[in-house]
Amino acid sequence: MKEVAEGPFDLWIQAASGGESMLTNMVLEGLVTFLADKKKLQILVTSGTKQGIDSLIKGCKSHPSKSTFDITVAYFPFDAPGLMEKAFNQFAPKLAVIVETELWPGFLITAKRKNVPVLLINGRMSEKSFGSYKYFTKFFGEYGPEKVLAISPTDGERFAEIVGPDKVSLINNIKFDRIEPQVNLSGHNPIADLLPADSPFLLLGSIRREEEAKILKAVAKILAAQPDITIGLFPKHIERADHWIELLTKEKITAIKRSTTLARQSPGSVIVWDVFGELAGAYALARAAFVGGSLEELGGQNFLEPLVFGLKPIIGPYWKNFAWVGREIVTSGLVKEVADENELITGLLTAIDVDVSRDQVIQQVQAFFEPRKGGTHQVCQQIIDKLDVLGKR
Repeated sequence: MKEVAEGPFDLWIQAASGGESMLTNMVLEGLVTFLADKKKLQILVTSGTKQGIDSLIKGCKSHPSKSTFDITVAYFPFDAPGLMEKAFNQFAPKLAVIVETELWPGFLITAKRKNVPVLLINGRMSEKSFGSYKYFTKFFGEYGPEKVLAISPTDGERFAEIVGPDKVSLINNIKFDRIEPQVNLSGHNPIADLLPADSPFLLLGSIRREEEAKILKAVAKILAAQPDITIGLFPKHIERADHWIELLTKEKITAIKRSTTLARQSPGSVIVWDVFGELAGAYALARAAFVGGSLEELGGQNFLEPLVFGLKPIIGPYWKNFAWVGREIVTSGLVKEVADENELITGLLTAIDVDVSRDQVIQQVQAFFEPRKGGTHQVCQQIIDKLDVLGKR
């Protein structure tokens, strides 16, 4: 990985922040296969946030690319015409790629003037963004991306109205390629040493501050109804752990922080997690789970993680951050959606009493996601095809 952004570059990929950087790393991994028999490429990857830059640097260090391309990581220039002019002169890219969204006018105008084609990959456009962009269809019709690879018919229709229907195609969402069920769950899980034998383990994951009152109510009622349960509570922000201990203690519920115990707990207790890195292992042991950030309008947290361990999660009604998965995830029965904390209580108590085969759930997960994969391959093919054309000029 190079640290000085001096061109010329064959490819410039722009990822707005952390999420887009993760997708960029997936594309870079996919390009390794496509470039096996081709000349070595010079690739620039940029982001506008520290989170994005850190993700790109980490990704560059984790995949084998030395024989296929050199990568330079840099911050995305401020989108002013003069600065973009300097950036394009310095970087001299043959092809530019934007990940998901963010149509920067200065970037697009300069790319057009420099005769640099722009692809927008894994394209998505929210209703709010569409409401703003549609007032500038004349501009984007002239300066917009040469090609948009959109992830859904709705996104495709919105982009078509903004940049023109002849420039838009549909692909599978790259994010689906990251979902790999854990078919091998053998080996000792250290979290099992904390749990009492023959006590159902219920997991409340990624709980946000705004929904704490509702979750506290649910914990109290669940333990009153079934006192032999052990609950693992994972605050989204671990600094809330002490506050959770206070809340639970006031309700006369036995509670202990994960960092203070290595001993097996008694049924009816709540373990409040205040250490990083153990949520996945806890999903692998839980009989039932709720994924937070979804009982209030907070966008939801990652409810796909328990699925890869063969555990069907329960979520609240607010999960717009994961709307890209599609409502079929609920209608298929892989995820249960509840309207409020009262339905959550009923749902968790019901799930605890049902013995579901994790292997069967993993088979359902594979059947659901397999047809939705392949977006990374589609994007890589488009990039390589375009570079091949540019190389023949």
